[in-house]
Amino acid sequence: MDSVVVDGVRIGFDRVGTGAAVLLAGGTGMPPIAWQACGLRDALTDAGYEVISYAARGVAPSDAPPPPYTIEQMAGDAAGLLDALDVRDAALVGYSLGSFTVELLARTRPDLARCAVLVAGAGPVTPLLSAVLAMEAELITTVGHIPDTAAAFQTLMTGLAPTPLRDDEGLVSQWVQMLGYQRQMWTSKDGENGQSTAACSWLHDEHRMAALRNITIPVLVASFEHDVLFPPRTGRIAAEALPHGEFTVVRGAAHAGVMTHPGETIEAVIGFLSRT
Repeated sequence: MDSVVVDGVRIGFDRVGTGAAVLLAGGTGMPPIAWQACGLRDALTDAGYEVISYAARGVAPSDAPPPPYTIEQMAGDAAGLLDALDVRDAALVGYSLGSFTVELLARTRPDLARCAVLVAGAGPVTPLLSAVLAMEAELITTVGHIPDTAAAFQTLMTGLAPTPLRDDEGLVSQWVQMLGYQRQMWTSKDGENGQSTAACSWLHDEHRMAALRNITIPVLVASFEHDVLFPPRTGRIAAEALPHGEFTVVRGAAHAGVMTHPGETIEAVIGFLSRT
């Protein structure tokens, strides 16, 4: 991967394709190769876009400064990357934690963005999400990090829809194996702890939802039908709060729908980008 240095932090990135620019901001611990694995990167390049994907601070090969991190810092990293590449008017696509980055970037650097897609990461905090955040914070405080087994269990229980989680043991085994590989993508434990603290502080910001009205570009809020962390009802609330918000639901998917339902997710993203 290529890299740029933003405020002393090295950020690794890939840049492929030609055409209007699309920035892909991944979820917690998500390496850029995941966008290729789910097919979105190649679908975008085939549709005539230039695609920029990057490893957020904490994910290899990017640096992992000491925590805590903030979404302001992570949005600054993304903005610095686009500035370094001399990119303006990009479509910003963020998944989960990455949607927090995109949401803030769209609000604070409208010169960089022509539209945005928030996938599985918009809306008010539910009691279940609050419980997950509290668990992560307590583990970091008491153990020093989030144990691999705890992180894998959390991802399985929230990422897969109820029927395959209950009935498809082969799929669950595949995900356990994949999650073991994904855990190796952290630059260090500092990166994992830092991203967790960034998410926690962002989601507990009491002014976050009201600030949606300050985003003036078109925004698609995409929810997954069985997502218990960011359920469709909270995504709809976010879309309605946006001046130019749209809302869609990917049926049959839980929080990991980017990977489990890639075709439907790709269709929603590219359909929106083509309209804007």
